[in-house]
Amino acid sequence: MKISFVIVAKNVKKFIGSCLESVHETATDLAPLGVESEIIVVDNASSDQTAEAAKSACAEISLIRNTGDKGFAAAANQAIQASSGDLVFFVAPQVALEAGSARRLLDYMETNTSCGIAGGRIVDQKGFGLRGARRLPGCISKFVSAFGIPCRCKGKATQPKEVPAVTFAFAVVRKALFCNIGKLDDRFFGGFADMDLCRRARKALNPVWKVAFVPQASAKVVDKFAMKDEPADFSLYGAGVVRARIRSEQLYFWKHYCPFTVFFFAVVDIAAHAVRFGINLLPKIGSADKRAYHCTVVRETASAMLDTQLGSQFPTTPW
Repeated sequence: MKISFVIVAKNVKKFIGSCLESVHETATDLAPLGVESEIIVVDNASSDQTAEAAKSACAEISLIRNTGDKGFAAAANQAIQASSGDLVFFVAPQVALEAGSARRLLDYMETNTSCGIAGGRIVDQKGFGLRGARRLPGCISKFVSAFGIPCRCKGKATQPKEVPAVTFAFAVVRKALFCNIGKLDDRFFGGFADMDLCRRARKALNPVWKVAFVPQASAKVVDKFAMKDEPADFSLYGAGVVRARIRSEQLYFWKHYCPFTVFFFAVVDIAAHAVRFGINLLPKIGSADKRAYHCTVVRETASAMLDTQLGSQFPTTPW
């Protein structure tokens, strides 16, 4: 069997070395089992010499350099096209694979041939879970996120189980699934490409594909500031983080629901974040950073709606 590790990177010079070191160690550990590995890194026009750092950390990688930022989905598709593995492992550049984790995903896929996508846990430096199994975006999740309502899944998975979706920060996909339902949707520039593929996989009928979460497989973030929530990323990287998420989210709802859904949730977003902006104007409990974030969400949501004629039309290229 041959597997392909895919890493899409942009301006992650300080992370990429640790990530590649863990992936290379994983490939070395799997070799005695008869598993051949390849590592493909796609650099999305980094300005901090990420590509050079990647090549320095692991000379055996196949490096694809883009002259512009194509977004995650389009860049990942480049790697998928170039890959020759039976299984494609997606690894975020901000994480390091923990010993034995890739093998656990591999074993699960070999045992469960109807599983098309399997994901592991993303944990922080203390071992607490950050990401893993996910719900597909819908009405409840949208209201929860818009109004900032705390939401926790009941219980903690200790055994592999079928789930609606998994994060592609650490996940494996059968090459056969891509041949069956197509690769990632290039239009998802800033997220939701994994949710879209999981949804499409679960809706496929011939063959029927399953999505699974394998909690025994884990990857650890290499920096305490990596993979924070959106407000924290906004403070570090600016409005582009919010813009990319909003546009990809609206595209997801337009693609899987209807234009009215896009319009309705945009109104919910604007109203919710306007209220939260007002709350943060109050003395003592207000925060300038939170005001800036909520204001940006309102502005970018309105801008996206105008660009898509109130959510009725979306571009055919990464947006």
